[in-house]
Amino acid sequence: MKLIKIVRAFFALFIIAVVLLLLDLDNREAKSKKEHFDIAIFKIASRLILDQTEQGIIDGLKEGGFVNGKNCTIKSFSAEGDMPTANMIGQNIVSSGFDMVITASTPALQVMANANREGKVMHVFCTVTDPYGAGVGITGPEPDQHPPHLVGIGTFQPVEEAFEIARKMDPSLKRVGTVWCTSEVCSEACLKLARKKCSELGIELLESGIESSTQILEAAMGLTLRGVDALWLGGDNVVESGIDQLINAANRAKIPLFTNNPYNVHGNALFGLGAEYYQVGKIAGTLAGDILKGKPTSEIGVKNVVPNYLKLNPDALKNMKRQWDLSGFKGEK
Repeated sequence: MKLIKIVRAFFALFIIAVVLLLLDLDNREAKSKKEHFDIAIFKIASRLILDQTEQGIIDGLKEGGFVNGKNCTIKSFSAEGDMPTANMIGQNIVSSGFDMVITASTPALQVMANANREGKVMHVFCTVTDPYGAGVGITGPEPDQHPPHLVGIGTFQPVEEAFEIARKMDPSLKRVGTVWCTSEVCSEACLKLARKKCSELGIELLESGIESSTQILEAAMGLTLRGVDALWLGGDNVVESGIDQLINAANRAKIPLFTNNPYNVHGNALFGLGAEYYQVGKIAGTLAGDILKGKPTSEIGVKNVVPNYLKLNPDALKNMKRQWDLSGFKGEK
């Protein structure tokens, strides 16, 4: 009798497993036959880097066969730097039935991941300095080191290379100042690399932490009064939004600003070395298209992708109290 009961129990479990498998196959078939997709693009603010990223995403999707207004609807969201607005956008995307959300920037990744903890929406991210340190469950670059519903590409700014270029342009460079937002994990990640590189090069790095963009000019002016030879800006969304204040401080002190943003180089901003963010967006758009076509995220790792782009500003040399040499460097002017 006991044996018969055991056999019946196993048979019942077998039947349940078969039913669940068939239901899953039906779901997979429905997804593979889906003819129209609703896609959200969510960026933390409207600024050149993220606008370029967004256009790249749209073009990458298009090249993969997903054309807005035909077989997909793409809706763009921007929080314009306001975190309460960002949180509302994240919740709205989750509750609105989107098939996929593509985020641009570390804060957008974090907000969306927090709103989407249950994985209701497939989430692809890009324009993120350090996805492993963003606190969203990504522990490394391998396919089994991220949540099934969350995948994308990291773009760690070439911080060390920027300091190497600055030292070559001015071999006597000794003191560099930086303003950074203490709540930005991407900024802190860049700062850690900068500290290490400056120690190797014998450069003193003077830091001024801020909490909001209203403090940028005062912090930058404080650094110039301390006698820095140059200012540097890494990957920082808050300070980037007020970069003109850094440039203003550099102009007054007649020193250069060098950055890891090649898209906002004017005034005393001497050069920007960073990623070509249109290409970053395009790579992310292609990845998103592959997933919509059925590629399992279990086969996709979270890699660092940095198509380097150097922008030079020779006009900045007109307002320098020291000599900086741009010869020998190839970049867009």
